[in-house]
Amino acid sequence: RAQVFHVATFNLDNYIEDPGTKRPLKSDEAMVMVCQSIVALKPDVIALEEMGTTNALLELRDSLKQEGLDFPFWEHVSGQDTNIHVAVLSKFPFTSRQPHTNDQFLLAGRRFRVSRGFAEVDIQVSSNYSFTLIAAHLKSRRPIPQADEAEMRLEEAKMLREHIDADLVANPNLNLIVLGD
Repeated sequence: RAQVFHVATFNLDNYIEDPGTKRPLKSDEAMVMVCQSIVALKPDVIALEEMGTTNALLELRDSLKQEGLDFPFWEHVSGQDTNIHVAVLSKFPFTSRQPHTNDQFLLAGRRFRVSRGFAEVDIQVSSNYSFTLIAAHLKSRRPIPQADEAEMRLEEAKMLREHIDADLVANPNLNLIVLGD
């Protein structure tokens, strides 16, 4: 029998609470719209990009719960970027968490870390079905002085592929969802 559940990804587009960043703070109205959009999706599991702090994630989770969408299980992954994070909310329990926060690569002789890390969780849907979810949010297209952003995205994508390949080598029958941008 097939398992039916809904997994989604959602870019919060700067659901950030720190006014010290150069990123715009979401208005109360915009945060309500984010919440309403997620409620309309009715996901069982959702990966979030451009998440702010853990407190912002928990505020969003509480808002969703007030709207009838309860996610008792959550993961918040902080990478080198101290403002934008990746998160996962789930109705189903996690049996394992493997946040990838220190992946490094060389580019033009300089060492870089993956900007936002990758969230990797094993999710137990039922007694006979589980899957692994990897959520990624690669380096933005915004230019930076340290390196070419397209080359950095490519290197981050290669690091993500290494995790995917390692998971599939360890378990060729793995139910795997990789999402994000």
